[in-house]
Amino acid sequence: MPMTGSRTRWTGKLVALSAAALLLSPAALAQEATPTGAGAEGEALVRAMDPSALPEGFEVPGSATHITNYGVHEWYQNLTAGEAARAEEYEIEFNQVDANLDLQASLAAVQEVAPQVDVINFTPVNEEASGPTITALAEEVGKPIICESSPTDGCTTLVSIDDYAAGFKVGVWAGEYARDNFGGTANALDVGLPALTTTVARSTGFAEGLQSVLPEARIVASVDGQGLKDTAVQVSNDALTANPDINIIFGINDDSALGGLQAFESQGGDTSQLLVVGFGCEGVACKDALMAGGPYKVSAAMFPEYQGRLLIDAGVAAFNDVELPAHIVAPTAAVTADNLGDYYTQGADGYEPNFEAISQISVEGEE
Repeated sequence: MPMTGSRTRWTGKLVALSAAALLLSPAALAQEATPTGAGAEGEALVRAMDPSALPEGFEVPGSATHITNYGVHEWYQNLTAGEAARAEEYEIEFNQVDANLDLQASLAAVQEVAPQVDVINFTPVNEEASGPTITALAEEVGKPIICESSPTDGCTTLVSIDDYAAGFKVGVWAGEYARDNFGGTANALDVGLPALTTTVARSTGFAEGLQSVLPEARIVASVDGQGLKDTAVQVSNDALTANPDINIIFGINDDSALGGLQAFESQGGDTSQLLVVGFGCEGVACKDALMAGGPYKVSAAMFPEYQGRLLIDAGVAAFNDVELPAHIVAPTAAVTADNLGDYYTQGADGYEPNFEAISQISVEGEE
């Protein structure tokens, strides 16, 4: 059972890490990538963490809070649900505070929460603007601050996908599809979000993956959908009107891809000659669209429920002074109607993640 009670800092890192090697699950051993460099042993421990069989001497933090940047989004609903479920396994009290895309509210919340909890999980509203506050706070409170989604100065580690690599994967898939179904013609609309480095990396990865298969493929328009469906519909409408030859729509999240598709349909476009490529697949809408057999055929799945588990596991390791790398890469996969069932089981209550299968996705080459 997890150890609780008074907090006496554990210093036998090498002993615990060696013990943890004996606890590696078959799923963790199946990872093709072996972490190397600073924090590699700590990362291996995080990926193999088992709340019921922690290394000897490990203590469990009593509380953790995640300051999210946009809690109403389905990604954060599923991510924090994953965190809450994992925290319950450790008997950690878990809470969420939503900044609702307000930078000042975000920074005020993390400053208020930090003295009250043992581990802070933090999603920045603005990466650069959050850095000074997080750096100062980390020095002041001396507690783990685990960043999610976007890098920010001062964080103990970042738990997130490799956005470029995930974009490249679905770009390659799109190139192969266009080669086989569109006679090699690929004129793409990028419904992006230029305000964040992570989402820019998704768009860049997609474009370069697409062109790795079809060198003559074009990104004929890049628009700022702000990650919101209504905005994506509006800006996509304008781009589609100006570029009627578009036959691929890429969106940096579910809302962006679905908004682009809605705009295409509203203009009476021939969806049999359209490929929609999504990113995230965090919610029901993406999964239903994939299974419907329409133009939405592939998405770079980010598995929010699993990433939530990684966040909590990283916080527990950091609480015990385990050295972690700057970035713990969460797995991604190009999911389609053919392989969605490998990672999610559809039931009466929606789509349930298959954590064992997700944990075996290789992150090799994603850093």
